[in-house]
Amino acid sequence: MTKLLKKTISSTVLATLLLTTGANASGAIAGATEPTQIVQMVSDGVDRALSYTEDLTQTMQQLEQLNTMRVNLEKLSPRDWLSFIGQVDKLKEIVDFQESITYAAANYEAKFKNKFKDYASFQNMVKGDTPVKDYEQMYKDLNQGTRDTVQASLKQLNLSMNEMQDDDAVMDKLKSFSKSAVGQKAAMEAASQIGLHSINQLKQIQKVMMANTQLQASFIAKQNAKQEMIDASTAARKRGEILDSTEYQYKY
Repeated sequence: MTKLLKKTISSTVLATLLLTTGANASGAIAGATEPTQIVQMVSDGVDRALSYTEDLTQTMQQLEQLNTMRVNLEKLSPRDWLSFIGQVDKLKEIVDFQESITYAAANYEAKFKNKFKDYASFQNMVKGDTPVKDYEQMYKDLNQGTRDTVQASLKQLNLSMNEMQDDDAVMDKLKSFSKSAVGQKAAMEAASQIGLHSINQLKQIQKVMMANTQLQASFIAKQNAKQEMIDASTAARKRGEILDSTEYQYKY
């Protein structure tokens, strides 16, 4: 990941990513109205997202190497199988991240729309000739897409999403697969399917978040500019009232 790309993402991905660090969505909205403030708050979240993308690339490289060894040797050794289990753990963490960040982003967008009633009209104003994008639904679709792919891959192994959350159940299942070449092949194919899907999902998640948060930042900037005009007008009116009062005192 180049420094330029990282800087670009860091400057556009806003409070959505902050949710993955445990911050409250409504608090993020209420506590920061300047785009620069929001960007500063989510820098850690951006780093985390980029880190997962890099981790996934390394995980897929390791899985490919292990699969090549399996093909050549017909069956991995116990030591190499432990290495595969380690990659599965990393893959599981990345899948959990995808689910949590899309869920959090959808929740944040819903709260954002609920708090700022002018947001919908702003979307219509800036959309041009393209349809207004329902980012909340897009996040939900990405979340469901991850779940569907994982479920389909696990089904081949007679595993469910719920069992995937149980580390002991996963470990027992992987131990049973390690006993045969057929079992090892099935497990590694499932892991590769999930990994390849996750690479595409992370790219889509970043793409949607960048577009969504750019829109949110533009809206906040417009709201702030509007409020500054209101404040300036109010201040000018008050100065006029003070001036009128002074003239009255001198006159009488």
